Amino acid sequence: MTAGDLLVVEDLRRSFGGVHAVDGASFKVQSGSITGLIGPNGAGKSTALGVIAGALRPDAGRIEFDGRDVTALSPMSLARRGLIRTFQTSSEFPRLTVIENLLVAAQHNPGETLRGALLGGRRSWRAHERQLVERARELIAGFEMSDKEDEWAGNLSGGQKRLLEIMRGLMAEPKLLLLDEPMAGVNPTLSRSIEEHLQRLNRDGLTMLMIEHELRVVERLCDRVVVMAQGKVISEGTMDTLRTEQEVLDAYLVG
Repeated sequence: MTAGDLLVVEDLRRSFGGVHAVDGASFKVQSGSITGLIGPNGAGKSTALGVIAGALRPDAGRIEFDGRDVTALSPMSLARRGLIRTFQTSSEFPRLTVIENLLVAAQHNPGETLRGALLGGRRSWRAHERQLVERARELIAGFEMSDKEDEWAGNLSGGQKRLLEIMRGLMAEPKLLLLDEPMAGVNPTLSRSIEEHLQRLNRDGLTMLMIEHELRVVERLCDRVVVMAQGKVISEGTMDTLRTEQEVLDAYLVG
Protein backbone atom coordinates (compact mmCIF):
# COMPACT_ATOMS: atom_id res chain seq x y z
CA MET A 1 0.00 0.00 0.00
CA THR A 2 1.37 3.41 -0.98
CA ALA A 3 0.52 6.82 0.45
CA GLY A 4 -2.89 7.91 -0.78
CA ASP A 5 -4.28 4.40 -1.36
CA LEU A 6 -7.40 3.91 0.74
CA LEU A 7 -8.27 0.50 -0.72
CA VAL A 8 -5.91 -2.12 -2.16
CA VAL A 9 -7.25 -5.32 -3.75
CA GLU A 10 -4.66 -7.98 -4.51
CA ASP A 11 -5.21 -11.16 -6.56
CA LEU A 12 -8.86 -11.43 -5.50
CA ARG A 13 -10.58 -14.70 -6.42
CA ARG A 14 -14.11 -15.98 -5.97
CA SER A 15 -15.76 -18.94 -7.72
CA PHE A 16 -19.29 -20.34 -7.81
CA GLY A 17 -19.52 -24.02 -8.69
CA GLY A 18 -16.43 -23.95 -10.82
CA VAL A 19 -17.23 -20.62 -12.50
CA HIS A 20 -14.48 -18.09 -11.78
CA ALA A 21 -16.54 -14.95 -11.19
CA VAL A 22 -13.49 -13.04 -9.94
CA ASP A 23 -10.22 -14.48 -11.18
CA GLY A 24 -7.15 -12.74 -9.78
CA ALA A 25 -8.37 -9.14 -9.81
CA SER A 26 -6.02 -6.47 -8.44
CA PHE A 27 -6.57 -2.70 -8.26
CA LYS A 28 -6.35 0.31 -5.94
CA VAL A 29 -8.61 3.20 -4.95
CA GLN A 30 -6.92 6.45 -4.03
CA SER A 31 -8.21 8.48 -1.11
CA GLY A 32 -10.38 11.37 -2.25
CA SER A 33 -11.12 9.87 -5.67
CA ILE A 34 -14.14 8.51 -7.47
CA THR A 35 -12.94 5.28 -9.07
CA GLY A 36 -15.09 3.62 -11.71
CA LEU A 37 -15.40 -0.16 -12.04
CA ILE A 38 -16.69 -1.05 -15.50
CA GLY A 39 -16.95 -4.02 -17.83
CA PRO A 40 -19.48 -6.09 -19.77
CA ASN A 41 -22.21 -8.11 -18.06
CA GLY A 42 -20.70 -11.10 -16.26
CA ALA A 43 -17.31 -9.42 -15.86
CA GLY A 44 -17.33 -10.01 -12.08
CA LYS A 45 -17.84 -6.41 -10.97
CA SER A 46 -20.70 -6.93 -8.51
CA THR A 47 -19.07 -10.08 -7.15
CA ALA A 48 -15.85 -8.16 -6.54
CA LEU A 49 -17.81 -5.42 -4.79
CA GLY A 50 -19.59 -8.03 -2.64
CA VAL A 51 -16.27 -9.57 -1.61
CA ILE A 52 -14.76 -6.16 -0.80
CA ALA A 53 -17.83 -5.31 1.31
CA GLY A 54 -17.56 -8.60 3.24
CA ALA A 55 -20.85 -10.05 1.97
CA LEU A 56 -18.95 -12.81 0.12
CA ARG A 57 -15.88 -14.68 1.32
CA PRO A 58 -12.95 -14.64 -1.11
CA ASP A 59 -11.42 -17.94 -2.16
CA ALA A 60 -8.03 -16.23 -2.27
CA GLY A 61 -6.49 -12.79 -2.32
CA ARG A 62 -6.08 -9.88 0.03
CA ILE A 63 -8.05 -6.70 0.74
CA GLU A 64 -6.43 -3.80 2.56
CA PHE A 65 -8.53 -0.85 3.70
CA ASP A 66 -7.23 2.25 5.41
CA GLY A 67 -3.88 0.58 6.08
CA ARG A 68 -5.28 -2.65 7.57
CA ASP A 69 -5.85 -6.15 6.23
CA VAL A 70 -9.64 -6.57 6.26
CA THR A 71 -9.92 -9.67 4.06
CA ALA A 72 -11.76 -11.83 6.58
CA LEU A 73 -13.94 -9.18 8.23
CA SER A 74 -17.74 -9.20 8.27
CA PRO A 75 -19.85 -6.45 6.67
CA MET A 76 -20.64 -5.09 10.14
CA SER A 77 -16.97 -4.90 11.11
CA LEU A 78 -16.13 -3.22 7.80
CA ALA A 79 -18.97 -0.74 8.21
CA ARG A 80 -17.68 0.23 11.64
CA ARG A 81 -14.32 0.97 10.00
CA GLY A 82 -15.99 3.18 7.42
CA LEU A 83 -16.43 0.89 4.40
CA ILE A 84 -20.08 1.17 3.37
CA ARG A 85 -21.89 -0.40 0.42
CA THR A 86 -25.07 0.56 -1.41
CA PHE A 87 -26.96 -1.97 -3.51
CA GLN A 88 -28.02 -2.29 -7.13
CA THR A 89 -31.53 -3.27 -6.02
CA SER A 90 -33.14 -0.89 -3.56
CA SER A 91 -33.09 -2.24 -0.02
CA GLU A 92 -35.16 0.31 1.88
CA PHE A 93 -37.45 -0.54 4.77
CA PRO A 94 -40.75 0.15 2.97
CA ARG A 95 -42.89 0.59 6.09
CA LEU A 96 -40.53 3.05 7.70
CA THR A 97 -40.46 6.71 6.74
CA VAL A 98 -37.54 8.28 4.91
CA ILE A 99 -36.08 9.77 8.08
CA GLU A 100 -36.58 6.50 9.99
CA ASN A 101 -34.66 4.66 7.25
CA LEU A 102 -31.75 7.03 7.83
CA LEU A 103 -31.86 6.76 11.60
CA VAL A 104 -31.63 2.97 11.60
CA ALA A 105 -28.46 3.24 9.47
CA ALA A 106 -26.63 5.37 12.04
CA GLN A 107 -23.77 3.72 13.87
CA HIS A 108 -22.23 4.01 17.34
CA ASN A 109 -25.50 4.49 19.21
CA PRO A 110 -24.71 4.47 22.95
CA GLY A 111 -27.53 2.08 23.81
CA GLU A 112 -26.63 -0.64 21.29
CA THR A 113 -23.88 -2.17 23.46
CA LEU A 114 -24.14 -3.55 27.00
CA ARG A 115 -21.47 -1.13 28.20
CA GLY A 116 -23.25 1.82 26.64
CA ALA A 117 -26.59 0.72 28.06
CA LEU A 118 -25.12 0.42 31.57
CA LEU A 119 -23.04 3.60 31.55
CA GLY A 120 -25.20 5.92 29.49
CA GLY A 121 -28.20 7.58 31.03
CA ARG A 122 -31.50 8.37 29.37
CA ARG A 123 -30.49 12.03 29.10
CA SER A 124 -27.33 11.23 27.12
CA TRP A 125 -29.26 8.87 24.81
CA ARG A 126 -31.83 11.55 24.08
CA ALA A 127 -29.12 14.11 23.30
CA HIS A 128 -27.48 11.64 20.93
CA GLU A 129 -30.82 10.86 19.27
CA ARG A 130 -31.46 14.57 18.73
CA GLN A 131 -28.07 14.89 17.05
CA LEU A 132 -28.88 11.96 14.75
CA VAL A 133 -32.25 13.45 13.79
CA GLU A 134 -30.57 16.78 12.99
CA ARG A 135 -27.98 15.02 10.87
CA ALA A 136 -30.61 12.98 9.05
CA ARG A 137 -32.61 16.13 8.29
CA GLU A 138 -29.49 17.87 6.98
CA LEU A 139 -28.90 14.95 4.60
CA ILE A 140 -32.51 14.92 3.45
CA ALA A 141 -32.38 18.67 2.82
CA GLY A 142 -29.05 18.34 0.99
CA PHE A 143 -30.66 15.82 -1.36
CA GLU A 144 -33.70 18.08 -1.81
CA MET A 145 -36.13 15.58 -0.30
CA SER A 146 -37.37 17.47 2.76
CA ASP A 147 -40.95 17.14 1.51
CA LYS A 148 -40.51 13.34 1.64
CA GLU A 149 -39.13 13.16 5.18
CA ASP A 150 -42.29 11.54 6.62
CA GLU A 151 -43.20 9.57 3.48
CA TRP A 152 -43.20 5.76 3.63
CA ALA A 153 -40.00 4.66 1.86
CA GLY A 154 -41.98 2.07 -0.08
CA ASN A 155 -43.97 4.88 -1.76
CA LEU A 156 -40.91 6.58 -3.26
CA SER A 157 -40.11 6.48 -6.95
CA GLY A 158 -37.21 4.37 -8.19
CA GLY A 159 -34.93 7.39 -8.42
CA GLN A 160 -35.91 8.63 -4.96
CA LYS A 161 -35.11 5.20 -3.56
CA ARG A 162 -31.64 5.51 -5.13
CA LEU A 163 -31.18 8.80 -3.31
CA LEU A 164 -32.42 7.23 -0.08
CA GLU A 165 -29.91 4.38 -0.51
CA ILE A 166 -27.08 6.89 -0.86
CA MET A 167 -28.30 8.91 2.13
CA ARG A 168 -28.45 5.78 4.26
CA GLY A 169 -24.87 5.02 3.29
CA LEU A 170 -23.81 8.54 4.25
CA MET A 171 -25.64 8.26 7.57
CA ALA A 172 -23.14 5.52 8.49
CA GLU A 173 -20.26 8.03 8.06
CA PRO A 174 -18.24 6.21 5.37
CA LYS A 175 -14.59 6.69 4.53
CA LEU A 176 -15.23 4.70 1.35
CA LEU A 177 -18.64 4.37 -0.27
CA LEU A 178 -19.19 1.43 -2.63
CA LEU A 179 -21.88 2.22 -5.21
CA ASP A 180 -23.41 -0.55 -7.31
CA GLU A 181 -25.02 1.06 -10.38
CA PRO A 182 -26.51 4.11 -8.63
CA MET A 183 -28.08 5.33 -11.91
CA ALA A 184 -29.77 2.05 -12.89
CA GLY A 185 -33.45 2.46 -13.73
CA VAL A 186 -33.39 6.20 -13.04
CA ASN A 187 -34.81 8.78 -15.46
CA PRO A 188 -32.27 11.14 -17.09
CA THR A 189 -33.23 14.17 -15.00
CA LEU A 190 -32.84 12.40 -11.67
CA SER A 191 -29.73 10.60 -12.93
CA ARG A 192 -28.10 13.97 -13.54
CA SER A 193 -29.18 15.07 -10.07
CA ILE A 194 -27.54 11.99 -8.53
CA GLU A 195 -24.36 12.80 -10.46
CA GLU A 196 -24.33 16.31 -9.03
CA HIS A 197 -24.82 14.99 -5.50
CA LEU A 198 -21.96 12.52 -5.93
CA GLN A 199 -19.69 15.27 -7.27
CA ARG A 200 -20.56 17.43 -4.27
CA LEU A 201 -19.84 14.60 -1.85
CA ASN A 202 -16.51 13.97 -3.53
CA ARG A 203 -15.58 17.65 -3.32
CA ASP A 204 -16.33 17.38 0.40
CA GLY A 205 -13.74 14.59 0.62
CA LEU A 206 -15.70 11.34 0.25
CA THR A 207 -13.94 8.50 -1.60
CA MET A 208 -16.09 6.28 -3.82
CA LEU A 209 -15.77 3.08 -5.85
CA MET A 210 -18.61 2.93 -8.35
CA ILE A 211 -19.93 0.31 -10.75
CA GLU A 212 -21.71 2.02 -13.64
CA HIS A 213 -22.66 0.90 -17.16
CA GLU A 214 -23.29 4.35 -18.61
CA LEU A 215 -19.82 5.32 -19.80
CA ARG A 216 -20.64 9.01 -20.19
CA VAL A 217 -21.52 9.11 -16.50
CA VAL A 218 -18.24 7.35 -15.68
CA GLU A 219 -16.33 9.86 -17.78
CA ARG A 220 -17.92 12.81 -16.04
CA LEU A 221 -17.55 11.45 -12.50
CA CYS A 222 -14.51 9.21 -12.27
CA ASP A 223 -10.88 10.19 -11.82
CA ARG A 224 -9.69 6.70 -12.69
CA VAL A 225 -11.43 3.68 -14.19
CA VAL A 226 -10.79 -0.05 -13.66
CA VAL A 227 -11.97 -2.35 -16.46
CA MET A 228 -12.91 -5.96 -15.72
CA ALA A 229 -13.70 -8.80 -18.14
CA GLN A 230 -14.15 -12.50 -17.36
CA GLY A 231 -13.24 -11.94 -13.73
CA LYS A 232 -9.93 -10.19 -14.43
CA VAL A 233 -8.76 -6.58 -14.50
CA ILE A 234 -7.75 -5.98 -18.11
CA SER A 235 -6.92 -2.28 -17.94
CA GLU A 236 -6.91 0.89 -15.82
CA GLY A 237 -6.76 4.58 -16.63
CA THR A 238 -8.90 7.53 -17.67
CA MET A 239 -11.84 7.03 -20.03
CA ASP A 240 -9.98 8.95 -22.75
CA THR A 241 -7.10 6.48 -22.54
CA LEU A 242 -9.28 3.38 -22.26
CA ARG A 243 -11.25 4.27 -25.38
CA THR A 244 -8.09 3.78 -27.44
CA GLU A 245 -7.25 0.32 -26.05
CA GLN A 246 -8.28 -2.54 -28.30
CA GLU A 247 -8.59 -5.04 -25.42
CA VAL A 248 -11.14 -2.78 -23.74
CA LEU A 249 -13.06 -2.28 -26.99
CA ASP A 250 -13.08 -6.02 -27.62
CA ALA A 251 -14.41 -6.70 -24.11
CA TYR A 252 -17.42 -4.44 -24.70
CA LEU A 253 -18.03 -5.48 -28.30
CA VAL A 254 -17.55 -9.22 -27.79
CA GLY A 255 -18.01 -9.68 -24.03
